[in-house]
Amino acid sequence: MAGAEGRAIRTSDLVGVFWRSFFIQSSWSYKRMQSLGFAFALIPVLRRLYPDRAEFASRLSAHMEYFNTQPYLASFVLGAVARKEEERAAGWSTSDDPSAVKKTLMAPLGALGDSYFWGGLKPLAAAVAVASLLAGAWWAPLLFLALYNVVHVGLRAALVFAGYSTAGDVAALVSRFHITRTARLFKVLSLSVIGCIAGTAAFWQQPFRPAIPLAGPAVPAAAIGVVLGLTALLRIGGTPVKLMIGLAALCLALVLGGFWAP
Repeated sequence: MAGAEGRAIRTSDLVGVFWRSFFIQSSWSYKRMQSLGFAFALIPVLRRLYPDRAEFASRLSAHMEYFNTQPYLASFVLGAVARKEEERAAGWSTSDDPSAVKKTLMAPLGALGDSYFWGGLKPLAAAVAVASLLAGAWWAPLLFLALYNVVHVGLRAALVFAGYSTAGDVAALVSRFHITRTARLFKVLSLSVIGCIAGTAAFWQQPFRPAIPLAGPAVPAAAIGVVLGLTALLRIGGTPVKLMIGLAALCLALVLGGFWAP
């Protein structure tokens, strides 16, 4: 790692930042949101760069300003701020670059992270787990945890180092990790898995099958139609939340109309 002698960030420092990033939501403030957790995660880097106790306290206090973004992608911001602090400690920059980086990255990473994790990865992991449970797999909950955490923890670790190496370049983040494209793929796969689950409805035990007998191919055909319809709506701008609300309303109407067993 670059920097002045005795003030260079080491790999172990970034590993420490990664570990502490899991606690970024451990303490919230209505006024400053994730600021305390962010400052706590930066401590290994600040200790390395500012051995003087007063200077360390000053820099730690500077990072107590307002901060709020998607908690997993905050790792990228932590890496970028570590890089800016290193440049400042080495005398390459005397500006408030660390603060500027945080303010610049908060909003876009919040939007990217919400779409990727809450709108894509978590529903996909849940759908796969439900499908496994319906197939009789007792370990379906463990599968959900494995699918979700392997991706989220791995990406969280990689983003600390990516943020440091790119100094907070969002374009490099999106191109390297394909955040937007992968989030869209997760959503399509989620709908596909849900469609496969619905296609097996004819074989479910009561009360989970249609109250009115349907021809054998009718249920799978309807499920395929639902999946294709939801995918089309997603591609033209529909959001997962709106689609879920629409599905819930449709299911309620089917139950009230007597088409589905209560």
